[in-house]
Amino acid sequence: MVEEILKRKQATIEKLKERRSIKDAILAAKASGKRPVITEVKRRGLKAGGNEVVIDAEEAASQMKEGGACALSVLTDEAFSGSLDDLRAVKVYVDLPILRKDFIFDAFQVYESYACGANVILLIARFLTVEKLEELAKKASSLGIESLIEIDRESKDKILDADLTDISSSSLIGINNRDLDTFEVTLETFEAIAPEVKPKIPDDVPLVALSGINNTEDATRMFDAGADALLVGTSVMNAADIAHKVKELVDSEKIANSF
Repeated sequence: MVEEILKRKQATIEKLKERRSIKDAILAAKASGKRPVITEVKRRGLKAGGNEVVIDAEEAASQMKEGGACALSVLTDEAFSGSLDDLRAVKVYVDLPILRKDFIFDAFQVYESYACGANVILLIARFLTVEKLEELAKKASSLGIESLIEIDRESKDKILDADLTDISSSSLIGINNRDLDTFEVTLETFEAIAPEVKPKIPDDVPLVALSGINNTEDATRMFDAGADALLVGTSVMNAADIAHKVKELVDSEKIANSF
């Protein structure tokens, strides 16, 4: 019995240790003519009074992979009924790059993310100084973890004025369509910011549209505005058929194999 326990434990640890690149996954999706879509496992969204979605994280993740998601995001903050248990479960169950979506501001959380199997962490520029952001991104990179740096109207200048050369090889930039003060979501945010951001970031840094993508029309709109990938949560989690919803967002005409 003890030997079986040790074998099971070893297999779990090996899965958690796997390094998977979300940047490579985005390129692979494009190369296959698919829209790169990162889908999110979450129980409750960032909305006052939002209802909790009762899910089996592993089953939801499996359906997302079936639909063609190139990577998965797992919301781990307790305020949104998330947990690190969901992150670990999804990483072991589905062989896609896994993003830990949380409010990360301390190096301890980077080590924590690594131990729980995260391949990517979210760094929200609005809540971090440039120095802290660079510190966390470099720490993550040293562990083989990529960083999705989220910007909005309030924080874009702080990032665009910074020298991200040292961390660009392991980073992505995300533009959040959600106003974190009012919770209002508008796709015009990405459309307004992307033309300014795109020319100023290194060529190897994908630009990701976050929040507010509800259908194929929204997806097309974001890619037309310069997105290299999408991160979609609520509309997928609320779908009656998760795999079918993801497939609708992913399927498209041939996409150029470049950022």
